[in-house]
Amino acid sequence: MAKRADRFVIIGAGRVGTAVAHLLEKGGETVAAVASRSDESLQKAQRYVKAGLFTLDVVKAAKSGNVILITTPDDLIEDTCLALSSGGALKKGDRVIHMSGALGLDVLSSAEELGAKTACVHPLQTFADVKGAIKRLPGSVFAVTARDEEMSRWADDLVRKLGGEPVPLAEEHKVLYHIGAVVACNLLVALEHAAELAYQEIGMEESKALKALMPLIEGTVENLKRLGTSGALTGPVARGDIGVLRRHLEFLEREERKNLLRVYVALSLYALDLAEANLSRTRSEEMERLLRKYL
Repeated sequence: MAKRADRFVIIGAGRVGTAVAHLLEKGGETVAAVASRSDESLQKAQRYVKAGLFTLDVVKAAKSGNVILITTPDDLIEDTCLALSSGGALKKGDRVIHMSGALGLDVLSSAEELGAKTACVHPLQTFADVKGAIKRLPGSVFAVTARDEEMSRWADDLVRKLGGEPVPLAEEHKVLYHIGAVVACNLLVALEHAAELAYQEIGMEESKALKALMPLIEGTVENLKRLGTSGALTGPVARGDIGVLRRHLEFLEREERKNLLRVYVALSLYALDLAEANLSRTRSEEMERLLRKYL
C-alpha cells in the first residue's frame, strides 16, 4: 500500500505559521490550507504562501489536509484542537502538531482520542517579523516532543524539511526548557532596555543610547560564540574587583533603584558562579557575602 502523502494545514497565520508554510512549499511540500482569525493576517500570509485555501474557518481548513500544524498563541492551542476534534476535522492517522515551547502534548488530547498522532516541534529562535522567521528558522535547533518513536522520527524529518536541527525534549522538561529560552532572549531584551534607560539618564538621546550599546552587545555575543559563557565573562565580578562592585551596589541602594539593584545582585551571583574558577576562594566568598547583603 502506497504511503499517504502529507498535506499540510497551518492553523494560525502569524509570523511562525506563515514562515513554516513558506519553507514547506519552498521544499516541495503541499500546503493545502492556511487558517487564521483575521482577514488581515490571511492577506499578509498570501504574500509568502501559495496554499490552495485561505480561510477563517479552521475546521474547513483542517479537513483539506492530514497534517495539522497549530501555530496559534499558546493560550489558544487547546481550544483550537478541541474545535477541530468536535467539528469532525480530524480522523485516525492524522498528525496534529503544536509549536509551543512551554506546553506539553496534553493540550492535543482531544485529537489523540480520535486516533490522531501528536507532537510538538519548537524552534529555539526569535521572530520579530515573517522575513526574519523565514531567514532564521533554517539552521535553528528545534525541540521535539512526541509520544512514540514513529512520531518522533516523523517530527525529526519535519524539522529537517524546515532546515532545522531536531533535538529530543522530554515532556517533563518543557517548562524549564522554555524558561531558559525566555531568559536568553526575552529577558535579555529587557536587560538591554535597563541599560538603555541608564544611558538616557546620563544625557544620551533615546535614539543614540541603544546605538552606543550595540557594539558592546555584539562583541559580547561574538565572545559567547567563540568562548562559551565562562570564557566570555568580563567585568568587575570576573576580575574580582570588589571595590567597583561595592560602589555599584551602594549607588543603586542610595538612589533607591530597587528593581535594578535586585537584577544587578541576582545576575552578579550567577556571574560569580562562572568566575569562581579564576578567583581565590577568599575573594569569591567575600564577593558573595557582599552581594547577599543586598538580596
